[in-house]
Amino acid sequence: MDIGFKLGVSKLDAIIILIIAAVSISLTANLIRLHVSAFLNQLIFTVSSLIFIELSVYLYGSNHLNWSIILFIATAGYSFKLIGGILAAIFSMLLVYIQTEEVALVLLPVYLLIGTSAGYISQYLLNKKRDHHRWLNMLMEQSKHLQVFREVSTTMQRTLQQDLLLKVILTSVTAGHGLGFNRAMIFLASNEARSLKGIVGVGPMDVKKGYEVWEKITEDRLKLSDLIEHNFDSNFTDPELNALLRSLEIPIDDHNVFGLALSSQKPVIVKGIQKEDSSQVLIFDLFQTEEFAVIPLINQGKNIGILLIDNIVNRRPITLMNTENILPLANQAAIALDHANLYEQIEEMALRDGLTGLLNQRAFQTILNEHFPFEGKVAAPLSLIMLDIDFFKVFNDKNGHLLGNEVLIKLARVIVDSLRPGDFSFRFGGEEFVVLLSETNLKHAEIIAETIRFNVEKTIFPGEKTQPNGTLTVSVGTACTDHSAIKSKNDLIEAADQALYKAKNAGKNKVISFKEFVSID
Repeated sequence: MDIGFKLGVSKLDAIIILIIAAVSISLTANLIRLHVSAFLNQLIFTVSSLIFIELSVYLYGSNHLNWSIILFIATAGYSFKLIGGILAAIFSMLLVYIQTEEVALVLLPVYLLIGTSAGYISQYLLNKKRDHHRWLNMLMEQSKHLQVFREVSTTMQRTLQQDLLLKVILTSVTAGHGLGFNRAMIFLASNEARSLKGIVGVGPMDVKKGYEVWEKITEDRLKLSDLIEHNFDSNFTDPELNALLRSLEIPIDDHNVFGLALSSQKPVIVKGIQKEDSSQVLIFDLFQTEEFAVIPLINQGKNIGILLIDNIVNRRPITLMNTENILPLANQAAIALDHANLYEQIEEMALRDGLTGLLNQRAFQTILNEHFPFEGKVAAPLSLIMLDIDFFKVFNDKNGHLLGNEVLIKLARVIVDSLRPGDFSFRFGGEEFVVLLSETNLKHAEIIAETIRFNVEKTIFPGEKTQPNGTLTVSVGTACTDHSAIKSKNDLIEAADQALYKAKNAGKNKVISFKEFVSID
């Protein structure tokens, strides 16, 4: 007779007790498992099944233990895979023997089959679940990358300004909503492509600053487009990082990591600093990074530059897949930067005089407009020097226009060499030249004008002996916005022109300033 009925418990009562016990065990196990590790969670699940089986034995007796114990074996196999299933099968065999005092060896193969089957099924389901999560993560990552590339592509198509392009590239690489690297730096190749010049970097100089930056991004919930459009320079660039970066010029050769990346046209990951490579040692000394990736920026075989990335804050390893994910962006960046460079060259050519290399009249008007944002409101004194070659028509008639062009070219060099850094020189037209001096009063403008006149006079020009005085000279007129009669850019030009005209009439090879000798009508 069953133990439960020996205790005077009816069959219906035993069923009710068993159901209540099962519910209680389930609720208790679920409550505990929320606060423990995965291993303890599995252990609780397995032990609970054994407790349930033992309770049924207590209520109904051990007659059905041979088969009810299969629940425990299957649970152990599911929880602890193949090893758990085999150990549970052996343990169950011993438990049946102890509680029934019967040896049924025929049950051992059955138990082992159930335990191993449960283990294999659990492992298969676990692998499928991992594969599903891995593919899901990959799809989410690819979706994120596509979103980044779409935003970057859209922004790049809107501009050919190199500064903005660099900003877009670096932000898309480092932003939390971008590709997620902690720091990125761009080096651009020189015109001769034998060295790389540090241009701009985004990210922290140290770990502490890095956490502050990314916490701000998280708090403000900034998207990639927000980082591009707002507060980029003030919030997300480290002045110390960029000062160091702009001071760098690294030679390109086959003995350093930069040359290797450009020659192979493939990313190079540095996992540890190689002391024989001076460029790696330099990067470590300046930026305290032992692991970084060098991404080549190449367009149609032309070296555009290098993108250097690292994870100084979270120390996340950089993998080959990371660099492969960044390659489409790097290729797009190389094309955009190359086009921007070509555009700047064309723009520069459009603002330069083709013969002398000086800025042309179009550039003169552009720069002059910047100093006159509103009529009559010039923040600081602005002086203008206007000069032209004396008797230049006589020179051309006697020596020809080819030699005349040589004179113009040499004169342009004399003018440039006579100026201060930041002064602008222009070919205004024919043999007439203009110099624009910002934040310069008339007194200082006269000194500079006299320097130009004197340097021209003492310079030996080809064919100058044919000039009336046996030497080539210039007449110079100066004017400044600090004069009360000069209220606009046209007034300034007219005043300098009148001063030049007076210098011509006064015997040439002179400097005359616009002061009180004439009014502007």
